[in-house]
Amino acid sequence: MNEPMFSPAFAASVEFFIGTLGELLLLFILISMLVMVLQDRFPAARIQALLSGGRGYLTAAALGAITPFCSCSTLPMLVGMLRANAAFGPVMTFLLTSPLLNPVLVVLLLSVFGPALTLLYSAAVLLIALLAGVLLSWLNFQRFVTLPELKSCGCSSDAAVAAPAPERSFSGPYLQSLFGRALTETKSFLPHLLFGVLVGAVIHGYIPTGFFQQLGNLNQWILIPIAALIGIPLYVRASSMIPLALSLVGKGMSYGSVMALTIGGAGASLPEMIILKRIFQWPLLLAFIAVVFLTACITGFSIDFLLSTTGE
Repeated sequence: MNEPMFSPAFAASVEFFIGTLGELLLLFILISMLVMVLQDRFPAARIQALLSGGRGYLTAAALGAITPFCSCSTLPMLVGMLRANAAFGPVMTFLLTSPLLNPVLVVLLLSVFGPALTLLYSAAVLLIALLAGVLLSWLNFQRFVTLPELKSCGCSSDAAVAAPAPERSFSGPYLQSLFGRALTETKSFLPHLLFGVLVGAVIHGYIPTGFFQQLGNLNQWILIPIAALIGIPLYVRASSMIPLALSLVGKGMSYGSVMALTIGGAGASLPEMIILKRIFQWPLLLAFIAVVFLTACITGFSIDFLLSTTGE
């Protein structure tokens, strides 16, 4: 009997790498094009006005809540906001809410876990994202942002905003220019993108699913922080995590620990952090990871506390 040339783990890793890389490259280019269209039509001053002051935080949270992006595909819009000199605090609020609070995820949570847990999850994520944005801005963490320079594109972000009116119609030359600018932006992230997806593929292929099921025997005060830490290296959409979460609950893990695992994986995956390192210096990157970890723990403990008091 002939044995397969490659192990199932290796095959799963290769499949994940090819599929995820292709998806992320396409999303990076398309989302970058969308952001550049918005920049061409809305002056930077308008974007700055929308994302400034107290109302800017709510606007950023609302924008994050309606964009069904995973943690990695959120980054092109993040870069576009930073290039438009949007206020730093609201931008960080958007980065936190986009992968963790969107219509697809909320509907899935509602159908699987019911209205009480969904409301608690949404309120916790929203509140912590708003507070984190305010705190990081107050501590002047914007000084740790380093945007890559746009090379060989013939324009800067300001030049794109000041493009002449005829260029803004969706003509062939404009679309070609738009694609070229988006491609240049994507190329500046390509090494980090490749490495991030490679790491995610190795984790995806070689960490057995039974590993998570063995965690159910731990005390919840230990389990929830461990689940949050384990979730961070993973690369999963929160919506993709829900079916797995349901099976893990059936294997003995608490709802709170499963939610902590979901938030850790969807909010600050290792591939995302590798790509973020392209624009975030270490102090800001570590602060971002800490916020996601605290969000996962606080939400997890709150959910288990609610369930214990209601007797569920």
